[in-house]
Amino acid sequence: MKTSNIFMTGNWEDLIVSTFEIDKNILEPFLPRDTEIDFFKGKALMSMVAFTFSKVKFFGVKIPFHQKFGQINFRFYVKSKIDGTKGVVFIKEFAPRPLIASIANLFYNEPYFYKKIGLNKTTNSEESTITYTYKNLKIQAKSEQKTHKLKQKSIEHFVIDRYIAFIKSYNKKTIQYKINHRTWDLYNTKFINIDESILNLLPSKFKNATHIFSCFVDGSHVTVEKGISQTKMHQNSIKQAAFYH
Repeated sequence: MKTSNIFMTGNWEDLIVSTFEIDKNILEPFLPRDTEIDFFKGKALMSMVAFTFSKVKFFGVKIPFHQKFGQINFRFYVKSKIDGTKGVVFIKEFAPRPLIASIANLFYNEPYFYKKIGLNKTTNSEESTITYTYKNLKIQAKSEQKTHKLKQKSIEHFVIDRYIAFIKSYNKKTIQYKINHRTWDLYNTKFINIDESILNLLPSKFKNATHIFSCFVDGSHVTVEKGISQTKMHQNSIKQAAFYH
């Protein structure tokens, strides 16, 4: 991975992930070109992810006043029709920093919106409590400091272990952003409380989504590579495979 390929670095930590089953017909209009829904045991899934974003840098430059804040996003799970690459598509993303939302919308066509997301964390040697808020809405988790590994082929692994974001570009091409980080672990959770009105942040057609499970994830430092068109990404993979053979 060349340093010149990195456009954003930071920490994504203390992720509260709440996953829902939803009618695939609701998700299909959000699919970028040449992608399809990645089903888990025949189910189309969507997740709400509340997390802490910190130590933000764009192209190696630290962004003042953007060094620690909460975000909330909604995403679903897809794969490329071209090469089977698995990743996520964002439905909506909310950040309390207008600059983040503006950059994401203007340059990357991401569905970012400015919202005053609150963040509070209390911790001691044995446990932590993290709370994300928006107006009267609250998302909260309490856990031990200890973590455990994701179980292969579990629904948690399916939802969390994703390293590609698919974005519709302004010219209708599908862009892949590669997200690099270590494999995340699950906290030994004591409780997770998700406000039932969380789906009100989405259009009304999402309100009948059925909650399946929630989990609390540790997160880590991440690097996000510059976007590349899905077609070009596939061509590069073919060239690399030919080179090594």
